[in-house]
Amino acid sequence: MKQFWILVKKDFMELYRTKKILILFCIFVAFALASPILAKVTPDILKALGDSVQIIMPEPTIVDSYGQFVGNIAGTCIFALIIVFGGLIVNERRRGIYNNLLNNGVKKRNFVMAKVKVQAEVFTVIYLVSCLLFSVYNYVLFNEFLIQYSLLSFLAIYVYMFFIISITNLYSVLFKSSIMSIMLAIGTTLLLAIFDLFRFGKYLPNYLVNISVNIFRDGEVLNYIYYNIGITFLLIIVITLASIRFCKNKD
Repeated sequence: MKQFWILVKKDFMELYRTKKILILFCIFVAFALASPILAKVTPDILKALGDSVQIIMPEPTIVDSYGQFVGNIAGTCIFALIIVFGGLIVNERRRGIYNNLLNNGVKKRNFVMAKVKVQAEVFTVIYLVSCLLFSVYNYVLFNEFLIQYSLLSFLAIYVYMFFIISITNLYSVLFKSSIMSIMLAIGTTLLLAIFDLFRFGKYLPNYLVNISVNIFRDGEVLNYIYYNIGITFLLIIVITLASIRFCKNKD
C-alpha cells in the first residue's frame, strides 16, 4: 500500500509540474463561465447580423444555457482530457521510467491504478468546480436553478467522461506511441456516436451525452439514465481490469 501512495504522489506531481492540471482547469472553467454568456447573447448576435438576414430567435432561457454547457463539456473538454491523459502511461514506458520502477520492485497493478486514482481525483475536482461556477453564474444571468435535472445531467456527463478516460488508459497501455493512443481514443469517442442510430444505442455509454443534453426538454430520457450509468460503470471496471492485465503482459 505504501508503494501505491508513493506512485500516486509521483503521478500527481508530474501532472502539476507539467502544468497539465492548470491547462485542464482553465479549459473547463472557461467553458463553465462562457456557456451562460453564449446562451444569453447568441440571439442578440444573430439579430445584429443585419436586415438582410431574417432570423427569428426565441428569447434565451436557462435550458439553453445548460444545453450549451453540457455540449461544450461533452465536446471540447472531453478531447482536452484525452490529450492530457492519453500519454501518461505510454510516455513513462518510452522514457524508461516504467522499467526503472519495475526494477525497483513496483507492481504493474500499482503502476496502472495510481494513474487511475490521480486522473479520477484531478478530473473530479476540476469538474465539480466547473459545475459550481457554471451554476452560480447561470443563476446570476437567469435568476433560476434547475436543481433536479441539472444534477442528473452533470452526473451523466461525469460517468461518461470517466468511461472515455478508461478507454484512453487502455490505448496508452497497448501502444508505444502517445500520438497513436490519443488519436485512437479520439477516434473511438467519435465512433461511439454512431451507435445512437441504433435502438440498442440507448443503453450504451454514449447515450449519456444525449440524456444530459435533452433531459431538460424531454423527461422520457430519464427512463434510460440508470441503465446507462450502470452499464457504463461496468464497462469502466472491465476496461480498467483489461488495462492492468495487458500491462502485466508487457515487457
